[in-house]
Amino acid sequence: MAVLAVPLALLSACGSAAPAKVAAAAGPVQVSVSACGQGWTATRAGAQKIELKNTDSRAGEVQLISAKTGALFAAIEPFGPGTTRELDISLAAGDYQLRCLMEDEAAITGAAFSLTGKGVGDSRGVVPQTEADLISPTKKYESYVKGRLPALARETERLSADIARGELGNARKDWLVAHLAYERLGAAYDAFGDLDGAINGLPNGLPRGVHDASWSGFHRIEYGLWHGASATTLNAPAGQLEQDIVALRKQFRTVQIDPLTVTIRAHEITENALQFALTGQDDFGSHTGLATVRANLDGTTEVLSLLAPQLRTAGIDRTPITQGVRRAEDLLDAQHHNGVWVSETALPRTAREDIDAAISELTELLAPVAAALEPRRIS
Repeated sequence: MAVLAVPLALLSACGSAAPAKVAAAAGPVQVSVSACGQGWTATRAGAQKIELKNTDSRAGEVQLISAKTGALFAAIEPFGPGTTRELDISLAAGDYQLRCLMEDEAAITGAAFSLTGKGVGDSRGVVPQTEADLISPTKKYESYVKGRLPALARETERLSADIARGELGNARKDWLVAHLAYERLGAAYDAFGDLDGAINGLPNGLPRGVHDASWSGFHRIEYGLWHGASATTLNAPAGQLEQDIVALRKQFRTVQIDPLTVTIRAHEITENALQFALTGQDDFGSHTGLATVRANLDGTTEVLSLLAPQLRTAGIDRTPITQGVRRAEDLLDAQHHNGVWVSETALPRTAREDIDAAISELTELLAPVAAALEPRRIS
């Protein structure tokens, strides 16, 4: 069950205890196609404690919207039949409605109710986006990925050829180039299915860990290249990676990315960078975590650029997000000298703390993007 609320035009988790002075409804507010919003009694702006009960025979969703603009302030989904949910939210003075969307039924919008006074709350909400609204940026992202897969294939072939010739020094350099090309694809990962695990998976959970024969992909080759493996030993993993990239290109000719995947990845790219790259969990000897994070930021920037029209429509201010991206980029670029990245293990404490803080802040700034642009049903 997801409960979303919209303070200051940004969606965030809701459900914490409301302030002491709360405008509470006398009884449960009904959610159904026959009585959407019946029972609402609050009239004062400010903190609201709303008990919502699905009195319909079907599951569905309920949205709290502006009666004038249709902007979304909160949503509860899924909302099972006969269940009761509590919504704590602060609302400014204005006119609101509940929209009830039950399974197999058209949307029903309840009567408008007015809140007056000087209660603190957001006055805009966010304009909900439908799947149709997100088709265009999703198609553009698919084109972005398709346009970069040939270069990824070439870089992987070069890596494989280095290993076949026994030129492991060159292989280490070309491994990074190829790996970063993959990391820049960003939001496409979920569209790759099992191939993502084969191409970029970790040995976590495998019976023999880094020595497990089923482990493949970039990190398998990384482990070998930086732990003294012979070219003969690495030939098979390199050839398998090459084959998996070929399979990926073939698969992606007809793949369709889910619009939700694109909006979520705008946040998850940096979240994963924070969890895996900056902690060293995906470092198997190359110590190139900072380069990985920088490539991830390129993927984030591409997603945000393609979603710019939808962010404007939803009422999301991109300025602090853009500033957060640039700050993180500058801090990372300061650790890149003459084509060589400083190892994350060699970072001075202050520099590490600054980078961790910048990526953490950016992750927080990006969290509302996924919630605000989640494809929603409105009819």
